[in-house]
Amino acid sequence: MPIRRRAMLLAGLAATPALPRLAAGQDAAYPTRPVRVVIGFPPGGGIDTIARPTFQRVGDRLGQPCVVDNRAGNNGNIAMDHVAKSAPDGYTVFFGNVGNYTTHALFPNLGFDTLRDFSYISQVTFGPLVIAVRADFPAQTLKDLMDMAKAQPGVLNFGSGGSGGVPHFAFEVWRQQMGLDIVHVPYRGSGPAFQDLLGGRVQMMVDGYGVVRGAHEAGRVRVLAITSGRRHPNLLDVPTAMEAGVPGFEFVSWTAWAAPAGTPEPIRRKLEETMGWVMENTDLPRVILGFGTFPQFDTGASVRARLERDREVWARIAREAKIVAD
Repeated sequence: MPIRRRAMLLAGLAATPALPRLAAGQDAAYPTRPVRVVIGFPPGGGIDTIARPTFQRVGDRLGQPCVVDNRAGNNGNIAMDHVAKSAPDGYTVFFGNVGNYTTHALFPNLGFDTLRDFSYISQVTFGPLVIAVRADFPAQTLKDLMDMAKAQPGVLNFGSGGSGGVPHFAFEVWRQQMGLDIVHVPYRGSGPAFQDLLGGRVQMMVDGYGVVRGAHEAGRVRVLAITSGRRHPNLLDVPTAMEAGVPGFEFVSWTAWAAPAGTPEPIRRKLEETMGWVMENTDLPRVILGFGTFPQFDTGASVRARLERDREVWARIAREAKIVAD
């Protein structure tokens, strides 16, 4: 199967199910203290920008704060290892994207397993990435950028939040499909990579729109394309990668949260239902759309089923595209 077709399979999009009702008497005492939401990247990255407004609203509904804990490093594996080995009491959870949960594609010898060691709570978003450059970069379109890369092989570079992340996979699939020689420069999170994009030390980024949104709105960054199959309603002037000259290219991600395996089912279900309530009764869907992605609540069982499929898909993409951890 062609690499670009593998990328399209990552979407795994399904209709959002009806939101479950909160069962009466279901561990009514929980939570009695703040819930720690661990993410694997530093402040300012795509996951961080979604996590903060999301879990502020979740905490409001639970009656206890949800505190974001940034534990950056090794494609989020440090954070995931920490959560996997935490007490399964509902007070330490992980929030990440498909790249985190399929990390075994590039890191096969970890001290945890994303299927065995986690109890999945719910999906939160799905959505595309954007390809962005500084506003003063000579390339006005994605075709211009690809023409420059072909004329100057090995000269241009691309900054990402780390090896094995969603942006790295998307970049490699695009680069190899189009025969581009662009150097990957991994950072410890999207925030530092973005600062070097603004500083001119890297020429481009592929990441969630939330990372570049402020600079884009201020005219400091140009978004050349979006990686979904259709334009985003908040970015209607940004073409899809297919429209911009990459035939058949579609690459989307999803985010979800998970607790350590062994977390009592009443607690896991209460968290799942709380996210469903927040999605249906607050402004969170509008906030998520503002980050260039899409809100999508789905159950923990559905997340696990999707992950079982996507782990195989991402492993195949890594082999076919020869993606390695830098």
